[in-house]
Amino acid sequence: MNKGIDVDVDAPQYYYSKISDLKVELLNDATKDAKQRASAMLKATHNRTGKIQSVKMGVFQITDSNSTDVSDAGIYNTNSIEKKVTAVANVVFKIK
Repeated sequence: MNKGIDVDVDAPQYYYSKISDLKVELLNDATKDAKQRASAMLKATHNRTGKIQSVKMGVFQITDSNSTDVSDAGIYNTNSIEKKVTAVANVVFKIK
């Protein structure tokens, strides 16, 4: 700085380098959760879930561990080293 060199200092950014390894596991868990939720809703009407008609991967929300932030485009927060990852699965079931 004394020699006229500009120095810019930014906060560190934290990326999880193995997120692709987790995606399949997280989508599996999200799909199971979708079936449990659908079953709970249908129970009140004495119906139950049938076969899956369609399934689509939704967005991933990678947020600070205590965050409630969500976005329809997904979030990848790099400000915090501790992260929470949420996967969204859109599942359509037949009703029995």
